[in-house]
Amino acid sequence: MTAVINSGSRRERKKSAVRRQIIAQAIELFSRRGIANVTVEQIAEVTDIGKGTIYNYFQAKEDIVVAFMTQLEQRVQAGLKDVAEWSGSLESILAEFIRLQFRKKRRYHRFVRVFLGQMFLHTDSFLPYMMEMQKAIDPPMEKLFQDLQQRRLLRGDVDIQELVVIFKTIQLGLTALWAVEGPPFRATEHVLQREMKLFCEGLKETK
Repeated sequence: MTAVINSGSRRERKKSAVRRQIIAQAIELFSRRGIANVTVEQIAEVTDIGKGTIYNYFQAKEDIVVAFMTQLEQRVQAGLKDVAEWSGSLESILAEFIRLQFRKKRRYHRFVRVFLGQMFLHTDSFLPYMMEMQKAIDPPMEKLFQDLQQRRLLRGDVDIQELVVIFKTIQLGLTALWAVEGPPFRATEHVLQREMKLFCEGLKETK
């Protein structure tokens, strides 16, 4: 019985390693050439994995993009789980929430720029993938605002789901600016401070 379990475990580890290899090499290609200019054949060549094997893991190259972005968002959100416990004003907490996301994604700055460009150019075809990514983004963000309400930093009569949609819209605009600008992101920081100040006006709980 133990041997069977170990054998299955080894197979799963091998499958996970192959999947990670495909994603890593594909993202590198996408970052350098753009998503539209990369084929599954090219991904197979750089990974030294058969094209058919890649299709066993992903139905299309866009699925690789979504798998990577979803994993990235999950890692980012997991690293921000204690944001609502930080000291400071509502404005400072939300601003730092966005700053930390940018810092965690900075390693993939070039790919984020490519991804956003593809998303804006081909919104209709990317919409299903974008909806899938929201499953990783929305729950932690909803919890953040709920926790801020419990701390009485945020008004209790604000609709959380509506607030999440508005906040994500602001964050998307800031992410686009961050992606286009590049380091040291001075304009992004300036706009971030101004937008959080305006966003938080009227949202603060009156004590």
